[in-house]
Amino acid sequence: MDAVILDCLATGNRLRRVSTLDAIGAGPRLVLGILKSMGYDTALIPCNEVKKKASLIRRATYVLVSGMSTDLGSMERVRKFWVGKSSVAGGPSFVDYDHLLRMGYDYVVIGEAELPLPLLMERLDEDGNASSVPNVAWLSEEGPVRNPGPPYVTEPHLWRFTPDTEAVRSYPGWWGARVYVEVVRGCSNFYRPTLRLADGRRCVFCDICRTGPLGKRGFCPINIPPGCGYCSVPALFGPARSRPLRAIVDEVHELLNMGVRRVVLSAPDILDYGRDWLVKPEPLTDPRNPPPNLDALEALLSSVTDHPRVRDGEAYVLVENIKPNLVNEEVAKLLGKYLRGTPAHIGLETGDEEHHRALGRPSTVSEVIRAVKLLKEAGLIPYVYIIHGLPGENERTVRNTINAVEQVRRAGAEHITLYRFTPLKGTAFEGFPRPPPAVKSVARPLYETVRRLNKEANAGYVGKVVKVVGVSKLGNVTVSYMLPHGPVVRVKGGRPEELVGSAFFVRVTGVIKERVLEGVPINRGRDIGMS
Repeated sequence: MDAVILDCLATGNRLRRVSTLDAIGAGPRLVLGILKSMGYDTALIPCNEVKKKASLIRRATYVLVSGMSTDLGSMERVRKFWVGKSSVAGGPSFVDYDHLLRMGYDYVVIGEAELPLPLLMERLDEDGNASSVPNVAWLSEEGPVRNPGPPYVTEPHLWRFTPDTEAVRSYPGWWGARVYVEVVRGCSNFYRPTLRLADGRRCVFCDICRTGPLGKRGFCPINIPPGCGYCSVPALFGPARSRPLRAIVDEVHELLNMGVRRVVLSAPDILDYGRDWLVKPEPLTDPRNPPPNLDALEALLSSVTDHPRVRDGEAYVLVENIKPNLVNEEVAKLLGKYLRGTPAHIGLETGDEEHHRALGRPSTVSEVIRAVKLLKEAGLIPYVYIIHGLPGENERTVRNTINAVEQVRRAGAEHITLYRFTPLKGTAFEGFPRPPPAVKSVARPLYETVRRLNKEANAGYVGKVVKVVGVSKLGNVTVSYMLPHGPVVRVKGGRPEELVGSAFFVRVTGVIKERVLEGVPINRGRDIGMS
């Protein structure tokens, strides 16, 4: 074995995930595709499988590990599974390259892998010295060194590699997972937050990032990173760039042919797809103009859903993030035409208009509420995100967020997800402390409101018949994922060994806890084959 890739994304300080258990990301599969295209014999191992696959890791010449800043704990723990191997870290965790190098990694790939990784591997094969590769960090005798390189990859290099599809079989329960297929890299929101930052800097209101020429919006006179203050995407991965249609369709259809039941078109905002083509050669650094490229979106959605398993209701294509300010009636109808009955995720973050803008958000609170209403009317299932503990939060912002949450619920939001603010390196808000849990802060009334609304939504499932896919066995219970998306359902009755890997219908009999239901099978579906 030449190389193994360890997927530690979303594992935190453990060797397993505690949330988003059903997600298979696009990044590690892309790295696998790069290495395979170079002729390496390689394999992908999820972090929770490293103990089982320890012997395979020890036999490999190279070990590559993907993670986020929040996964540094697990990235350190997996180090014990190999000794004397050349090791490379990457993914969003690259912002902590100095930490990763001191923890024992030999190299860290800075930013996107398409340019530095092939050069890095070639140098390692040639003479074992990759200290001159652009966009790579390494540890010299004097300390960590970060080699300069382009801030982000541009065409034709950007989309020259194909993510590996067979790699999804490496993940337990892959047949029921949400498999992400990248359609947009980067984000169009280059606004800056106007709140005073932890180091005292504050927006000077030059307005370059909001009204300046597109090519100039990456510049800030006081070096505030672009985008919402809590988000690292535009700073780390650049402006929105759309992947060619043919490459997306081929990957989606390959996954569907394999037996994948849920494919997610991955993008910081699906409505950015094709917008960059409208402003070429300038970068897409404006989150509001031009409006969505409806022709490009129609071509994308019509092509990826044109598959027998999707048409027959055996598999589903989903999207996630949507900028509410880009949603209008035309957009909602187009999404509803191809994605009816699937979820759409919208960020509210705070329901206070002043706070909303001060965070660097490209939308207004009223646009969020309107987007939820339009998407619901078009047949989609809106999910709304909010964040507590953000810089600038106070009793007023909490009151206004509670009011906005009630409104989005009345407008048709199926579920409200409440996150705790996490200061990420590379963001405008990186210097702020992590806040206490919502129940121990000014946000407690918001927490209680969200809990009540979600409890009401969960209770609405009781008595209904839903379609699920069995993914694992827990004693005499079959753990199942709702199709196309929804709460986890623990199914009692039937034979778990038969239900796992099969799609079937369940009558919901109760609520165990938030996002976890219980039910009984009412008939068997067709086995999809798990080999």
